[in-house]
Formats: sequence, structure tokens, C-alpha cells
Amino acid sequence: MKNDIQKAVEILKSGGIVIFPTDTAFGIGCRIDNKQAIEKLFKIRKRPEGKATPVLVDGIEMTQDYLLPIPEEVKQKLIEKYWPGALTIILPCKTDKIPKLVRGGGDTLGVRMPNSEIVLSLIRGVGVPILGPSANFHGEKTPYELKDLNSRLVKLVDYVITNQSKSGEKVSTIIDCSIKPWKILRKGATKISNSILLIDTSSNEKIIIGLRINGQEYAAHQKIDHNQTQLILSAIDNILNKNKISLEDLNAIEVQKEKGSLTGIRVGMAIANIFSFLLKIPVFGKMN
Repeated sequence: MKNDIQKAVEILKSGGIVIFPTDTAFGIGCRIDNKQAIEKLFKIRKRPEGKATPVLVDGIEMTQDYLLPIPEEVKQKLIEKYWPGALTIILPCKTDKIPKLVRGGGDTLGVRMPNSEIVLSLIRGVGVPILGPSANFHGEKTPYELKDLNSRLVKLVDYVITNQSKSGEKVSTIIDCSIKPWKILRKGATKISNSILLIDTSSNEKIIIGLRINGQEYAAHQKIDHNQTQLILSAIDNILNKNKISLEDLNAIEVQKEKGSLTGIRVGMAIANIFSFLLKIPVFGKMN
């Protein structure tokens, strides 16, 4: 195994293309800073030039070299919790350091720290991130086992690490954190609940507290008959318990802040801002 990794590292360093097993599917990659190697990889895979490709890193320190400052909520709720693992995170990147092909012409980058000593050894050996799309022609079946690799593709690369006959069982989960709220673009091996707390206190007669979980909304209406702040906190506690979600699971807070009772809206915003500060998650407003 050590000799295979060493050989693969040397090939990657010199601008070659290598197929390797990961903790998800088999990947095919090259170093991120070699334009010719990147162009060759896209040509081999028949990947459209406008389609960005995921990048594999060995940790957050390397990641920060290629991204704009990573938000604290992304670090705490995703990177620290799921890396290394099957989670690809999309964030704004330093476009001057990322070749146009890799980012699909945009200004974001999909990065992942795999839970694979083989891949991490390759990255550390090369010293820079490596591209990590699945080892297949664009649009074809994702290979999870060595036998799944297309023999025509194998002939086009410079080296294949074959010591591991089977990789993972699913592709990575992809979550776009360049937008708010975050959006899960692909459900994969890592299970993530995209949960948003909804607060509407714009009415003088009732409050509406809800959750948006992976796009599905759940809401509870309650008539205002005593202290509004206590009602809101109690309603939040009830809906979280009902859906078996903790405050720490929340990714964002959405507050109704247009039209209605100014006093009520201020109360809702104040509570949202307190939770935002404590949980380090964003607050955004929704218009009627």
C-alpha cells in the first residue's frame, strides 16, 4: 500500500491523473494547481466545462487557503461535526487561486475532507488539494467497487490504486453554504437535517412558530392571551420537542418582519437575535 501511495503521489505531483478509492465512491483526480492536468481530467471524463468539480482537502487549514473566510456556523455545525466524512460543502472561494474549470466559471468551490487514509495520504504527499469527482465518464454509473470501473477510462489515466477492492456505498452529501439558508443539493451518505426556525409575531391576535425541515414546513398557531415573549419561547420549545429537534440542530432563523404589529415584530426579532447570538446561526427576514 505504501508503495502504491508513493507512486501515485509522484504521478500527481508531475501532473498525472490517478484513480483511487475513497470513503464514498472511487475517485479520479489531479492536483488543483496544474492547469494542463485539470484540462486533461475534464477531457478524459467528458465533463462539461461549465460544471464545477469537487475538491478534496486534508483539513480546515488547507481549506481556508482556498476559500474566503469560513463562517463560524459552517465550522461548528458542519466541518467540526462531519469532517472527515462524506460531506461536500460549497462556499465562496478565492477565485485567483482556483482555476476557472474547477469552479465551473463561478465564484464558489465544493470542498470535502474524506475519511480515507489513502486519499489523505495522497493530499498530504502532493501538498495541495486534489480534484475528486467520481471515476466515471460524465453521466455514467458511479463506481463503488473496483469491478465497476470502466476499462476504457482506466486506460486513459496514469495510475490506479487497486489495493482496496471496495470503496463506500453512497456518494457524498452536498450542501450549498454560499446561500442563506443553506441548501442541500444532493442527499448522500451523510444525513443532515436542514432545519430553520420560523417566527411570525406580526399579528396582534396570534403568533405563528414553525420549522422548515428539508423544505417541509410545520407550524403552530397560538392566540395571544398573556405575555407574548413567554408564549413565543414556550411555542418554540413545543415545536422543537414535537419534531425531536434541539436548538443546536437549527441552521437559521426566519422572521416575519414586514407589515403588521411593529411591537410584535420587534419582540420576534429580539428573540431571534438572541438565539442567533447563542447558536451562531444567521437570521433573515421574510416579506409578506
